[in-house]
Amino acid sequence: MSLQWDLPRKVPEDTAALGQKLLAPDNAYRQIGDQFAKLFPDQGPFVPLYYSTGRGAIPPLLLALVTILQMLEKVSDRVAAEWVVSRLDWKYALHLLLDYPGFHFTDLYAFRQRLLEHEEERLVFDELLAKLKALGLLKSRSNMRTDSTHILALVERLNQFELVTETIRVTVEAMDQAASTWSEATLPAIFREAYGQRQSTFGRKEHEIAAQLQKAGQDGFWLLVQVDQSGPTVVRELQEVAVLRQVLAQQFPGGPSQPPAARRPGGGEIIESPHEPEARCGTKRDQHWIGYKAQVTETCEPDQPRLMTDIDVTSAVAHDSPELPPIQKRLEERGLRPSEHMVDQGYVSGEHIVKSQAQGIDLVGPPPADTHPDNGFRQTDFQVDVEAKQVICPVGEVSRVWSERASAEGEPPTIEVRFSAETCQACPAFGVCTKSAQGRSLELNPYRSALEARRVEAQTETFKQRFRIRAGVEATISELVRGHGLRRARSRGRAKMLLQACFTAAAVNLKRVMRWWAQSCAQAQTALAAQVPSLSSC
Repeated sequence: MSLQWDLPRKVPEDTAALGQKLLAPDNAYRQIGDQFAKLFPDQGPFVPLYYSTGRGAIPPLLLALVTILQMLEKVSDRVAAEWVVSRLDWKYALHLLLDYPGFHFTDLYAFRQRLLEHEEERLVFDELLAKLKALGLLKSRSNMRTDSTHILALVERLNQFELVTETIRVTVEAMDQAASTWSEATLPAIFREAYGQRQSTFGRKEHEIAAQLQKAGQDGFWLLVQVDQSGPTVVRELQEVAVLRQVLAQQFPGGPSQPPAARRPGGGEIIESPHEPEARCGTKRDQHWIGYKAQVTETCEPDQPRLMTDIDVTSAVAHDSPELPPIQKRLEERGLRPSEHMVDQGYVSGEHIVKSQAQGIDLVGPPPADTHPDNGFRQTDFQVDVEAKQVICPVGEVSRVWSERASAEGEPPTIEVRFSAETCQACPAFGVCTKSAQGRSLELNPYRSALEARRVEAQTETFKQRFRIRAGVEATISELVRGHGLRRARSRGRAKMLLQACFTAAAVNLKRVMRWWAQSCAQAQTALAAQVPSLSSC
């Protein structure tokens, strides 16, 4: 498909005439239409996604903006396509003629697929940020804040029996579509009958479930043998076959001749559903979910609109701390490196504090506490002499071993310290300081000084008052979740979820900019009205 027409940069005359009669000046969609040229790029950024020849495509900018409006209104593709035709405010915002006939709702899906195929999930979000930065609404060295929230995948939690049988069923279905002749010749009718529909444990006794699970595992391994021995390349390369291998390896670690794992395995690599292999079972305090996490970053300047500058989708079991460097890297690439970066405890470490400072970023957040028991000696109770390569314990004993362990390239070494076993066992603090017969040991983090300094600072009232502004990101997460449906994935797969998150963030940014401009205009009019009496008295 090729690009043959674009949206006009001005509202068409017929749409403008009617829209300006019926839409209030502060109507968000009228504002979008009036500020269209300032906010949105031409088709240039989308050109690499299309061919230079071929059938004319729906303008990608139109499809991108409709997707933003659909996230703003939290509606489906079908409804969004209908509103393009029937709603005056949407036509005004999109610069469409009143008699524009619209497009088929599947064109929205095809546009998103095009973005995914070219790995341009962030394209529209980044282009809008660039425009907002050019307008002075986003500035480098602004204060920002980051937090995460959970996302529910389009799956339900399956028990062990349901997981294995459903994975086999999905694999057989994929085989039928990829190589029906081979599949029909290889799989017996009784096998197809057993796994032709979804199975459940409802109404079955425990011993029956155990026996049927064992049988399902053997059937799954048998199916993989058939694929390996005679399956065509197209079958062997199916993602569903790879998922089946992984599920069987996880649920039957002993192989086909051994019973399944006594307890369903858990962890970051465990597949929870064959329909969403990337989704994981996450846990935070007493909350459990299957899906992903969204990492949300926004500005928090008092005299500027609070806009999202980054959003990402990560594994549900991923810790927040490793996500901080990628977030800051993306902000740097957009020319939006923050001055202060407010985060909660999950993002803070001595390494992140030091490396953020090296980039000119003040990472502000409560540091993790020293995890040593309260009734024992903490690491901070020991005197560390780096030059002498020794540590003195609280009762005055000197360490026996000082060992430097190499870290990643370019990183300072981690230091391991150990005290003599004989000295520790004879010490009156033995049993409190340590119970190890080998004596007390310490692992000195190369960034411990920065972490300890932050622990001291975090106790001050000044730090607590300064950090209070971070709580505002919770309201943004609530807005994304409750107002725009970010809690639930619309499609399956992390890349599609990232695309949904980026369009949702773009929609929220657009809404906030419209409100900011409307409030600024109202404040200017109020100020002008207040000056009128004084001017008339002059």
